[in-house]
Amino acid sequence: MIKLRKILLSKYIYITLFIISLIYLVIYINIDFTSKFEGSETKVDGEVLSIKYQGNKMTLTLKTKEKLIATYYFDTEEELNKTKKELSLGDTLTLEGELKSPISSKNFYGFSYPTYLKYQKIFYIMKVSDFSIKTKNSNILNSIRNTVRSSINNDKVGSYIRVFFLGDDTSFDATLEEDFRDLGISHLFALSGTQISFLISIITMRSKSLNIKKFLFIVCVLVSYYLIIEDCGAIDRALVFSLVFSINKTFNLNILPFFLILLSLSILFFINPYYIYDVGFQYSTVISCTLILYMNNKKSRGKIIDLLEVSWVSFLVSLPISLYHFSYINPFSILYNLFYVPFINVIIFPLSMICFFIPHLSFILEFFINIFEGSVSFLSSINIGYITLARFNLFYYLLYYVLIFSYLFIKVKKKIFLLLILLMVVIHFSYPKIFPKDALYMIDVGQGDSFLITSNNRNMLIDTGGVMSYYTEEWMQYDKKSSGTYLVTFLNQLGITKLDYLILTHGDYDHAGEALTIMDKIDVETILFNGNDFNTLEKKIWNNSTSHYKLTEGDSFSLGNFNFLVISNTYSDENDSSLVLYSTISDKKLLFMGDASIKSEEYILNNYNLKDITILKVGHHGSRTSSSEKFIDNINPIYALISAGVNNKFNHPHGEVVERLEKNKSIIFNTQIDGMVMFDFNSDKIKTFIKK
Repeated sequence: MIKLRKILLSKYIYITLFIISLIYLVIYINIDFTSKFEGSETKVDGEVLSIKYQGNKMTLTLKTKEKLIATYYFDTEEELNKTKKELSLGDTLTLEGELKSPISSKNFYGFSYPTYLKYQKIFYIMKVSDFSIKTKNSNILNSIRNTVRSSINNDKVGSYIRVFFLGDDTSFDATLEEDFRDLGISHLFALSGTQISFLISIITMRSKSLNIKKFLFIVCVLVSYYLIIEDCGAIDRALVFSLVFSINKTFNLNILPFFLILLSLSILFFINPYYIYDVGFQYSTVISCTLILYMNNKKSRGKIIDLLEVSWVSFLVSLPISLYHFSYINPFSILYNLFYVPFINVIIFPLSMICFFIPHLSFILEFFINIFEGSVSFLSSINIGYITLARFNLFYYLLYYVLIFSYLFIKVKKKIFLLLILLMVVIHFSYPKIFPKDALYMIDVGQGDSFLITSNNRNMLIDTGGVMSYYTEEWMQYDKKSSGTYLVTFLNQLGITKLDYLILTHGDYDHAGEALTIMDKIDVETILFNGNDFNTLEKKIWNNSTSHYKLTEGDSFSLGNFNFLVISNTYSDENDSSLVLYSTISDKKLLFMGDASIKSEEYILNNYNLKDITILKVGHHGSRTSSSEKFIDNINPIYALISAGVNNKFNHPHGEVVERLEKNKSIIFNTQIDGMVMFDFNSDKIKTFIKK
């Protein structure tokens, strides 16, 4: 026993194990795993691992020859309700449909859904046309899971019980989740150490030491709890850390916290190396590890001071992660957490656990939830404290951590390190403004158009993309992640918080559908419309803006070094009346055609002498109703930009249009193939998302 204790107290064991786990991690994440499916299968049997309902959409995670995600859309509310009653975890289904590779927008710094699924070894999504239950669940564990989930109501109180008891946040309102993130308190809703600590504190009843019986009881409770909740990296981290630290306490091993952290991380990396990519895991691990080390030898200076210090340290160490993934921070989150951390951990979280077992007390929980959500919505609406910082190289964020940890753990010259951190933030904020780009971005918004132009710290967006929802019945509706949200994120990642102009070439949803989303998150100075009569969408945008104008033929304006001229006429048809913008910068000539048709092209050819266009934004996503052979031959574009969605139902771009452009020897960039494209006019460089 003495020898074992001596071995366990050796720092070299933990350092060696951690190095081995890192080597394993690097090797594992670089293995190119491939699917066991051929991709042509139309019928699949699989066991249900998870079920999520959103409006008329059902999303299943299935255990087949590999994990598979399946989506099904209900035609009637009766079918939906029947499925909710009959379908449960552990059931084996026979599904008919089509296997599809996951599709993601291909924008710089963008979230990649295929990569996210790949980390879970999921390679296909099945679009289900029909399904049937082959066998019902016979597993006791799944029966417990089904009982637990069915006992939680699908209401506001139920959504909090689900997130705190099961780690399931799918029933949270999307707007509310954005408010949480804006205030910097979304980490409070990650099922992690708080819940584990709560369970352990109940079991130990505040005992200063643990005996073996109590320890084994803790292990049994934690494992049982783990088996019924949603699977996620943050809860795995909390469980591993809790068990490792409990073992150390139970057997009085006196292993230093630093080495316990190394041991815990080593175990986690061996369990699943892909945890390293999980944002929730990054937040929870960095914050918890830092607090353990920082607060370990700290003397209490009072609950308020201690809470303020915890909030400050948590904000500081999470800062690089927030900047890297979301490109903005809110320093006021330090103050918000002073209130919301105890409010959630002392009131809402315990009440959620209690109301799971005693539903009759839900009215008390709902009262506090209303206070919480009301205050969050108010603070988010006043929109103060946000600092947007452009995306930089990864090494810049690592440098942040070098200075942050130096400030926290080096006892001398702490003020110097703090000043250096502040200097890094100032440089981070100022660099894009000191060295602005003259650039054009074709943004991948799927089946739609959106083009960003930047020059001399001025910014203009031509169209916003957007997908129209065809579901009118309330039971069919659910919150979708809009392309406008991704667009706002991309603008933030460039350090852009203001648009001098938002130009809507016409009122079709795939060009103007996300305007309201952008206006809600980005300061838009002026909105410019075409000269046609407004549709319902355009009227709503007009009424929600304070500075707006209709552009007509002959109108001109400038943006930094770019000059623009409106050369389109007004017709009764919306596409015919699309704004057509002719632009020049230095010796470059650009032409943005919107959805302008051949009719509009003929008018332009008859009234304007456009030769040797440098960049053509191809009309109507490459439809055969635009880009006539005569028009292409006359303007002779060097580069042709086509914005169209993958596998779109319109079959854009049309083969004839592509052939005309190729015949003209134009260099074609298509979002379907190339993703986002950026023209840097300062360096005469072209960058595409998919490298050629």
